[in-house]
Parts: sequence; structure tokens; C-alpha cells
Amino acid sequence: MAPPETLDWNGLRLDGKTAVLGIIGDPVAQVKAPLPLTRLLQARGINAVLVPLHVEAANVVPLLQTLLAVRNVAGIVVTVPHKQLVADLPLQVLRAAREAQAVNVLRRKGDAWEGDLLDGAGFLAGLVRNGFDVKGRSVGLAGAGGAGNAIAFALAGAGAASIDVCDADVAKRDHLVGRLRALGHTAGAWDAASPRDLVVNATPAGMRPGDPLPIAPSAIRPGHTVADVIMEPHTTPLLTLAEQHGARIVRGRHMMDEQLEAMADFFAEALQ
Repeated sequence: MAPPETLDWNGLRLDGKTAVLGIIGDPVAQVKAPLPLTRLLQARGINAVLVPLHVEAANVVPLLQTLLAVRNVAGIVVTVPHKQLVADLPLQVLRAAREAQAVNVLRRKGDAWEGDLLDGAGFLAGLVRNGFDVKGRSVGLAGAGGAGNAIAFALAGAGAASIDVCDADVAKRDHLVGRLRALGHTAGAWDAASPRDLVVNATPAGMRPGDPLPIAPSAIRPGHTVADVIMEPHTTPLLTLAEQHGARIVRGRHMMDEQLEAMADFFAEALQ
């Protein structure tokens, strides 16, 4: 029997007209978005697939330049640790990406890339869905990288009373704190040990077995909320500890789930 021109696996289409989206990171084995975003796009009638691409930092720029020559590559999802690196490239970025100085989605605009940042809005929506109202609350944020910047500005925009930040890179921490203050938000350095209404891990710590806790147990209080951006493992050691302390937890998967529709909307312009 001759093979079909279009392959269909559980309703998914893959053929010569399929547009390709890539998700770049280092590592990339932990990403969960490829299948659900592919399903969502195809449910909208858009013939596209999202595939993982393991890319080290030194190769990000040449890869993005090369992919512009591949005419059926329509966009890129950017994950750890490349979000700030991509934001520093000479490309057009939308408001959220410009404000946070990080990019997690790119779409083709002719012979160039256009970038945006959906992490912050996705994280905030995940909190709301889990019953946490940010307005007037104190926040302790571990991580001043791409995800941390996105989350900080989203929480500030939603009315957080204060956002205190810790990062092993003090210059990155101070840079984020300074930009928050410049926009009129209350922000400062955090020791990752004093309690806050909302405690957020926006670092990769907890992704690998044996990683140290990004936040001290003393920062967690019963009835407070602890959120993690890590999607694999599903429940990180930090979240396990938070549950043991009687805190409410918000898993990293919630941020991705809330972003999927926004990602589909973002890429649809380049795919239709």
C-alpha cells in the first residue's frame, strides 16, 4: 500500500504544507508545550507543529539567522536560558518584552523576527485561576532572569504591594530592582529567607535531582502561596516543602497552560 500524502497521528496533520515552529532551550528535554500547542493550533485549522530544538547559547544567533532562510519555519518559542539573550538581539519587540527585556516567542515578519513575552501574563493568569489575588500582596522573587523579569513586571502591573528579588548574580538583581523602582513600584533586595505573601521560584533550581532549594524554608508560612515556574518535575522539592508547611502551591504547568492560547494567537498571524 502506498503511504498517504498526509500523515495523521491521532488527528494531527503532518505533510509538505505543514508550518514548523521550534522551541529552543538548553536543556530542552523538560519542555511540555510541543504536543498541546500543536494540538491547539491544528484544532484551529492551522497546519503547524512545534518541535523541540536543543541549542546552546553560543549557537542561538546563527540558528535564528539560518532559520529565516527556511521558509516554512514560522516562529520560535524561547525557553531557559535564552530569553534575555534573544531580547538583546536587533529585532522588533512588543511592549511586554521591551519592558522586561526578555523574549519567549518569536514570529516571522518577512525576513526578520518579531518578539514578545507571554511568561508574565501566563504566570499571573495561573495565580488567578488558583485563587490568589496579587493586589496589595508582598512578593519574594527568586531569579532575575528572563522568567523572573516577566513575572516581576506582570505582578507589579497587577498591583503587588512590593516585589523583593534575590539572584546569585547581584548585578542582574539590582538591574531588575532599579527598573521596577523607575516605574514607581516598590522593590528591593530579598534574602530568600524572610517570608512574603507570595514566594516565587523563577530559577532552574529544582529541575535536576540534588539541586539546592532556591528559597529557604523560613520564607514559607502556612496559608501563604508558593509558586514555581519549573514544569518537570511536576511537583518540585520546593513545592513539596511548601505543602508540608501548609502553604498553597502553584505548579509551573499552570503558567504554560495559561500561555497556550496566547501563543496560538501570537503565531496565528504568521501562520495564516
